[in-house]
Amino acid sequence: MSSNFVDVLVIGGGVIGLAIAKSFAAKGREVIVLEKENTFGSVTSSRNSGVIHAGVYYDKDSMKAKFCADGNRRMYEYCQKLNVPHINTGKFIVATSSNEIPKLEEIFSKAEYNGVEGIERVTGNYVTSKEPLVECIEALFVPSSGIVDQNSLMRSYLGELEESSGNIVFNSQFLRSEIHGEKYCSTVLSDGEEIIIESSVIINAAGLNAENIANNILPLDKKYIPKTYFAKGNYFETGKDLKIRHLIYPIPNDASLGLHLGLDLGMQVRFGPDVEWVDEIDYEVKKDRQVLFHNDVIKYIPSIKIEDLKAGYSGVRPKLKNKGEGKSDFSIQGEETHGIKNLVNLFGMESPGLTSSLVIGEYVTNMVN
Repeated sequence: MSSNFVDVLVIGGGVIGLAIAKSFAAKGREVIVLEKENTFGSVTSSRNSGVIHAGVYYDKDSMKAKFCADGNRRMYEYCQKLNVPHINTGKFIVATSSNEIPKLEEIFSKAEYNGVEGIERVTGNYVTSKEPLVECIEALFVPSSGIVDQNSLMRSYLGELEESSGNIVFNSQFLRSEIHGEKYCSTVLSDGEEIIIESSVIINAAGLNAENIANNILPLDKKYIPKTYFAKGNYFETGKDLKIRHLIYPIPNDASLGLHLGLDLGMQVRFGPDVEWVDEIDYEVKKDRQVLFHNDVIKYIPSIKIEDLKAGYSGVRPKLKNKGEGKSDFSIQGEETHGIKNLVNLFGMESPGLTSSLVIGEYVTNMVN
């Protein structure tokens, strides 16, 4: 069995794993990223809304709140500097009934506390003047929200990693790791062959698979490994040009930000994601969800017809709380938590992970000596 040594081993080639890897490499560390699929970011990072979030919704002083506001500014700066395709669309968060106004006020308060810039309360008539198809009684306008091409962003991160002599290996599945002295000895199945990779540092950024990876790192105590729940998010699309140019979000619930109207860089409209709790990863968008989508969408776009909605794509989000248990935050655990030097586990890395990826990359790099 062949053996290789690398300074930093990053498990997971999604947007967060790549951001962490390029941050280490920029500091002169030798880095390899393990990715079990045949390309980068094909599991969670490319199966989402591609939104640059402002940091509006997250609980005060949570990791999500701290990372997102800074991440928003950093993301726009990065995309402009590196020519990553993006659009600063702005977003309306709409209340469609009077009983949603208290929740709108709560979101506004959180946003101000979290440092979201430029957010303002606007009337339903103002929203309709900007987006004639949208009906609501009041809304928040969030000017710093936008969209980014996720694949272009990840390709840029990978380019920076490789320019700093880092590398990513595809079709490479992490099996297990043990500490031998000052090194981690990790067994990896790469193109059907088991190899050993020795490293000084392990970063577990495996997304949906992070719990399983952590369970195979010895001697990590199992009490530090939270259960990961799978929240599938389905999307429906429309071929009609609705001429909508802002993101439109309803009032969120505990599990998600609501079944919102998103845009791609060509200004094509899509709706979603919803929340479908699943035990296994499955990307089929079931036709019977069309009715559920239509019932939600007509609350803020009454003119949309059910036949205008076509099944699109889906993604699965890793959550640390199950259905009915409320909101979950990121969990980023280093030596201060579990007592093992140079091991960082990232759990529950869902939205706003894309927006926060640059900040998370630097945060994790600074956790390691």
